[in-house]
Amino acid sequence: MFYNVESLYDTIPSLFYNDRDYTPKGALHWNTARYQYKLQSLASVVDSVAAEVVALAEVENEGVVRDLVMTLGTDYNYIHRTSNDARGMDLALLYKGDKFFPNEIKLVKSGYRREFLYIRGKLCGERVDLVVCHLPSQIGRKENRLQAQRRLATFVDSLHRADTAARIIIAGDFNDTPSQISKRKTMPTWSKPMLLDAERRGEGTIVYDGRWLMYDNFWIDAQVFSRAHAQVYIRRDLISINGGARPIRTFTSRAYTAGASDHLPVILHLHK
Repeated sequence: MFYNVESLYDTIPSLFYNDRDYTPKGALHWNTARYQYKLQSLASVVDSVAAEVVALAEVENEGVVRDLVMTLGTDYNYIHRTSNDARGMDLALLYKGDKFFPNEIKLVKSGYRREFLYIRGKLCGERVDLVVCHLPSQIGRKENRLQAQRRLATFVDSLHRADTAARIIIAGDFNDTPSQISKRKTMPTWSKPMLLDAERRGEGTIVYDGRWLMYDNFWIDAQVFSRAHAQVYIRRDLISINGGARPIRTFTSRAYTAGASDHLPVILHLHK
């Protein structure tokens, strides 16, 4: 599973970046009760899917990952690495210790401050090369996102060429739809976007300007994982229908709306 958990901050001011809005005295009045409720909401989603591996975007630090793991009813280990993101947003991985065995973990340069997270390991006895990414926002310069896409494609393609045993899965928030990325031909020809057909059916993971967009996705080695399929995970309690269906955000225009995230998670099913 991949899940952008929408600004999972603790309540403690950081010394290294500006997170003062997410403090008890900040503009969002972020306090322990709200933080714990968000943890419980996210834990409910992760527990209900119970995937062997769960990739996360927008976690502030190792502390919030640990707090989430402690809130879960499912037993997970975790991997976290600190990035150079201006908002302090990192990537992390939760995994069932009896199903996934990591062998190599590293951050990969992306051309901007938030790196990619590469983890090679064995999942249920089979090698996987997992790359987790969170590409630059649509709000910023388009060239930043395109440069990050090219860096991502270069990294996975070099891995694919150098190691014939590599079994590559890219999971992340691409801040772009699979149809647009496919049209641009940024990703390597051997890779396949798993939720392109779902996008064409009008599905998505986030709503912008009243329209569902498939920003969260998996790109896989289509030959290696020929039987894989993916889906958007949706539950009634994750969706607001007031003014049009959309994920319930934690904050909407600075008003606290107590949702788990402004993104829906996506799930990839693999078969031996």
